Amino acid sequence: MSEPNKRVALLDLRADGPTELRRKDLYSWVVWQYPRKIGQGLCGAVSPPLAKHGWYPAEIRNKGQLILVHGQIRKPFKTPSAAADWLSTKK
Repeated sequence: MSEPNKRVALLDLRADGPTELRRKDLYSWVVWQYPRKIGQGLCGAVSPPLAKHGWYPAEIRNKGQLILVHGQIRKPFKTPSAAADWLSTKK
């Protein structure tokens, strides 16, 4: 049985893999981009507008218009660089 999706700051994040979102879907989130190529984009991280929530790894594609958010991780990272480092080890 697969895990259910989780809801974070009005967005549903997949529990079984990255969630594909448009940048406009993340209008109230902080998007952090690191100049390191990964897959079809750049390493990054996103954080919802919730106090002390943490950072999800994210692959930022198409000049920032498409973002693959890795909300399936067990616990968000404390820093955006830690989230991006995790992502770079997975690809």
